[in-house]
This record gives sequence, structure tokens and C-alpha cells, in this order.
Amino acid sequence: MLYLFTLTWNGLDKLTKLKDSLLPALDGIDYTWLIKDNASQDNTVAVASSWGGNTKVVAYKNNLQNFSAGMNYLFAEASPSDNDLIVLLNNDVVINDTKSIRQMTDIINKKKNVGAVGCRLLYTGTENLQHAGVVFDERVRMPVHFRAGEKTDATAEKDREFQVVTGAVLVTKAEYFKNVCKQNKSGINGMDENYHWAFDDVDLCLSIKYNMDKKIVYCGKTNVFHEESASLKKNPTNRLFMAHNTNHLLKKWNGRFKIDKMQYTHDPKYNLYLE
Repeated sequence: MLYLFTLTWNGLDKLTKLKDSLLPALDGIDYTWLIKDNASQDNTVAVASSWGGNTKVVAYKNNLQNFSAGMNYLFAEASPSDNDLIVLLNNDVVINDTKSIRQMTDIINKKKNVGAVGCRLLYTGTENLQHAGVVFDERVRMPVHFRAGEKTDATAEKDREFQVVTGAVLVTKAEYFKNVCKQNKSGINGMDENYHWAFDDVDLCLSIKYNMDKKIVYCGKTNVFHEESASLKKNPTNRLFMAHNTNHLLKKWNGRFKIDKMQYTHDPKYNLYLE
């Protein structure tokens, strides 16, 4: 079973575009798409509930939960088996083909040593890369999107291993997801809820890679648009937590991740993923 988790808040226009592009890509797949609506005022619950089928809308009382807590809430709602696949899926995404989801799930299904798969993301309506993997920059010693803003090319379309991929569109197994953090205040195992809208996906990937000894793979053959942080643009107060997020990330992981931007920049064959 494939479970897709999406959070939304006053984003019905974007959610509808996602639905129109996503459902054809899921044809023939056994899936449930869970949408957590955080008290939207744009009729999201009524409209999305009318989509029926394998779409389930969960109406939440407010917009106070962060990304991690929201994803954990949906994980508990889904109650998946360990081998079920989980897809973290932002509401400001458009799937441009019917192959991308399958390409990602094929990678994690074929190899037991793969723990998470991310995808090539382009800024909406452009050929410019929004995500081609995440690297750690030697200057700031923090994670940054590799080649962000550059025009996509054949190199960006190659599958590669990274320490981290973005959680905007990410596939993992329920078994790995639930073992990332077991000390959340909510009592739900899953992503670390101490992060507030930044680095939570970084923590997820680092935990799967270094604590569970699994590979993190970027799937370059995918064709997906991403607006990037659409909800945060409506609620910019979340950016006030950046210092907290940075400190929490470094407290947990400093000395364990590798500073690797230069290797990827200078060697297009570095960490190519070969099945």
C-alpha cells in the first residue's frame, strides 16, 4: 500500500492542481491519499472530500502544528504496516507525468538498502532546478539545495546518492519513518517535532542514513514542479524559528554529516546511484 501525506492551509487552488496531476500518476496503484486540512477558510474540506475514491480528508482544529507534527498525525491516522510506503507530498507540487511516482517507488522497492527517495524538482513553469539533492556547504556547514536555480540538464537527470533529499516529495517505508524519533511530545513516533518548518526533512534523512544504515537516493528522471514554501509565504512567522532549528540540527548531528558540496560540484559522477 502507498500512503501519501499532504498538509494544507488555505491552499485549495494549489491542492486542486496537485490532485489533477497526481491522480493520473496513481492509476493502477493501491494507494490512500490523506490530506490534513489545518482549519482552512477556503472550503478545502468540502471540496476535497467530494473527490472521493482513495482520498481521505482529515479536518484539524487549527494551523498550529508544524510539518513534523502534521506528518506524524497523518501517519497515526493511516496506521500503515512496516512495509507500506509513505510519500511526503507538499500541496504546492504538480506531477508532470505518470511515471515519476513509480520511478521513485521502484527504487526503494528493488533494493533493501535504500531508505528514502527524493526527486528532481523544477520551479513551477520553468526548467530551473529547485531541488537536485541536498548538500552540506563548507562555508556555512549547513544543508543547501544542490544547484538550486540552475537550468536542468542531463547531469541533473541522473540518479545519485545524497545524505539528504527534500521532504517536498519524498518516499520512504513506514518502518523507517516511525523509527526516526521516539521522544515526541505528541507521543507519536515519526519525524522530530522539535523542528518548526525547517530541517525536519534533513533530520529524517540523516536518521535513516546514519542510524538505520540506509541509502538516500535522488531520482533524477522525475518531472515535477514545486512552487517552494507556498504555505510559509502566507505565514512567515514560522521563519522566526530558524535559529532554533539550526541549533537543534547541529546539536543532534554536528560531526556526523559530511561536508560534501565540493565533491558534487566538481565531479558529475560523484555518488551516482547504480542499481
